[in-house]
Amino acid sequence: MILLIGGVFLFNCQKKHKNESGLNDNLYIVLLDYQKKNPIPSDDEIKKKRIFINPKDAKYVFEVIIDKNEKDTLLSVTLESRGVKRENSSYGIYSDKNLKPTYIIDENKIGKNFIKEYKQRNLDTFTFKDLVIDDTMYPVYFYKAARNKLILYDSMRGNVKK
Repeated sequence: MILLIGGVFLFNCQKKHKNESGLNDNLYIVLLDYQKKNPIPSDDEIKKKRIFINPKDAKYVFEVIIDKNEKDTLLSVTLESRGVKRENSSYGIYSDKNLKPTYIIDENKIGKNFIKEYKQRNLDTFTFKDLVIDDTMYPVYFYKAARNKLILYDSMRGNVKK
């Protein structure tokens, strides 16, 4: 179980972790939860599951998309095996001792309540220069922002079996 104490420290099985990612604690906790449920597969797991990407070519990165409809700020979280989608609005790479490499697409910087610093570091490390054909889809979790909190409201199953 993960607890937020004083907005700064996270506890997981009595281990003390500090959020040093550059992300708000609410988003950080959501990402840690997603990453625990959907970890980056090892090369052996990729071969067993017959994921259609060469393990040495995979560029796994967690992806957050922040968007807005008429009244709500919406976030989606997924694991992407094809690396970073290069857009003008791609920010990252966010990571620390606990958070695996994560990047954010936020066209109008509407996620400023969840992002302490809009970074543009190491994106090239997770970007393919050529077209990659890969039909792997990991689960997508959808959240609504309500008073700077993120509330899970839907999910979409991927095609990767656990």
